[in-house]
Amino acid sequence: MRRDPARQGPMRQCPIRPCRGLLAIPFLALAMCAPPAQGHIHAEPPHEDAAPPHGEHGAAAHGDHSATPHGDSATPHGDHAAPHGDHATPHGDHATATHRFENIERWEARFEDPARDEWQLPDRVVKALVTRDDLVIADVGSATGYFPVRFARAAPRGMVFGSDIEPGMVTFLNDRAHREGLTNLVSVLAGPESPHLPRPVDIVFFCDTVHHIDARVQYFERLKESLRPDGSVAIVDFRLDSERGPPHKLDPAQLIDEMARAGYALAASHDFLPDQYFLVFQVES
Repeated sequence: MRRDPARQGPMRQCPIRPCRGLLAIPFLALAMCAPPAQGHIHAEPPHEDAAPPHGEHGAAAHGDHSATPHGDSATPHGDHAAPHGDHATPHGDHATATHRFENIERWEARFEDPARDEWQLPDRVVKALVTRDDLVIADVGSATGYFPVRFARAAPRGMVFGSDIEPGMVTFLNDRAHREGLTNLVSVLAGPESPHLPRPVDIVFFCDTVHHIDARVQYFERLKESLRPDGSVAIVDFRLDSERGPPHKLDPAQLIDEMARAGYALAASHDFLPDQYFLVFQVES
């Protein structure tokens, strides 16, 4: 999260008002100009080892195959992607998993399952990050709003942007914000190279999402432009030894190294989550 113009004073509520799924049209138009998704930026299901629903094709149209691109530019995940399966070892800073999240109802049942609270500890995560009620926060891979809704309630004088590469998820979260009266929550369409945030933010949050991103070093270098001064990037993802989550987990040591190469320093590390690491980074001065 490194981006942004001159620091502003206390945050004022963004004038954007959600309007039943049509909210971020200007941003959607911008995002749709992006090239076809190569690394699917999206929150990971708690147990990704389950097969995608029938009719829901992964990026390679073969389910959840890990790509093994070489070099710094991503290899398109299409019919020509090498089918190495879930246990493939990724090269460099490329996505360890690429698949779609198009069946919104199915993913809603999994992402919003009340049993998830027992190990995700969302209230503790939010409390660790939201130190003021006027913060501007972005959740990349926002999906059905598990964390964005909580951020919006914790920062009523601020603004929360959900960002997702699936158009259906964007519409779903905007509709949810409207139903629940969260006027400080708007979802926008992400691209594979950027979350397409409409303004700089104080915190960019990723939960079980970073391992879906290709060329992460370049991605996070660009992300600095979306951070306000002293802004931070918070990343939650599954530990290598966790029985939860996908088999293709991202080593936190590798992530810390990639973030350093992108120009970030580790500012905080929380260890209260039973299955995930929780790292906070800031741009090195």
